[in-house]
Amino acid sequence: MKRVLLVAWYFQPRNCVASYRAGCFAKYLPENGWTPTVLCEDWPASNGHFDPDFVPNFPSSVCIARIPSPRPKTFWEKVVLRKLLPYWRPYWAPYRWRQDAWRKMQELMSLEPFDAIWATSDPLVTLGLADQAALAWRIPWVADFRDSFNVMPFGKWYKRPIWAWHEARLCRRANAAVTVSRGLAAGLSAASGREVAVIENGFDPDLFSGPTPPSKPIFSLAYTGRIVFPFVNPRPLLEAIDDCIRTGAIPRDQIELVFYEAPAEVINLAFPGATTSLPVRVEAKLPHKDIVVVQRSSSALVLLNFKGTPGVLTGKLFDYLGAKRPILAVPDDRGEVSELLSRTNAGVSATSVAEISAILKRWYEEWKRTGTVSLNQSAEQVETYSRRAQTKRLAAILNRLTDP
Repeated sequence: MKRVLLVAWYFQPRNCVASYRAGCFAKYLPENGWTPTVLCEDWPASNGHFDPDFVPNFPSSVCIARIPSPRPKTFWEKVVLRKLLPYWRPYWAPYRWRQDAWRKMQELMSLEPFDAIWATSDPLVTLGLADQAALAWRIPWVADFRDSFNVMPFGKWYKRPIWAWHEARLCRRANAAVTVSRGLAAGLSAASGREVAVIENGFDPDLFSGPTPPSKPIFSLAYTGRIVFPFVNPRPLLEAIDDCIRTGAIPRDQIELVFYEAPAEVINLAFPGATTSLPVRVEAKLPHKDIVVVQRSSSALVLLNFKGTPGVLTGKLFDYLGAKRPILAVPDDRGEVSELLSRTNAGVSATSVAEISAILKRWYEEWKRTGTVSLNQSAEQVETYSRRAQTKRLAAILNRLTDP
């Protein structure tokens, strides 16, 4: 067994989609000849969104070094280190955590050397640590990008160029670079001048291995995740539901749209009065295993695409595949989401209110006749997005970097 150090800011038990990728790689790497050790931020139960079963059946044999995030106390820490340092060296921020993490890395390296390092961003501090460690101990490292400041419109306009420049620099310095979609890979490759491989996000098959929960007694649509408004806008879907009800195609008491984690004010900002004038409910964020039950018991699942941003394959899309319920993607990105749904036969994409209304009416009529909406997924294609299969691809990259 070779040894790999996984450096991730987000890790379970934090209930966050960013924890999913690192957590499942750590879980399945031992099946592929690699013993992982994880270096991550500590996440105590008092912080909220605490989910000890976020990655189910996580092996107790995996060593996890959890580094607490010190609270800034002095003026120097609150202003210079917290507010000014990120503009100079964002890959050093948060600085106090980075100091403690570096000391822990030195300790881990002294106990037994690692063959490789894998670090996932954001934040950039994880890549900065991996780059420094790889230089100090002369071992290869893999830079993993879940998002990209060079491609996506995240952060303030005056911050983004600084973050993007350092992101591209660290991408060049890594021995291998990986991201989650072809669109992000193309953008990162153009910015860094190097090849960037793709290992998409995925679903953990252990989450979906139990008996199928009973279907809801209503035509139920679910959206399980945040809404980054205005980049993600539910208005066309809400207008389509309003159209179906007004025309009598779907009785109001026979349909519901439930948002999990998205706040009511965002829904009402997109469609004023939506939570009172339409059969729309807003629910709190649930533990991972519970949200999977919601997904599996819903009539259909809604995916709200990022408009005008290439290569955004959100984590919820892959859990939707595991849930085996039809997916309605809005709007049609005419890109990777649409291609994935077509390739797996897992759902459809639509943009206009008329298109969305037609799909909802068709699905409702089938649900009314049969009690469900049929789905004929390609099991072979869906399996390529399981976390177990994707970890094999990461192991292949690590093997290539370390085999003589």
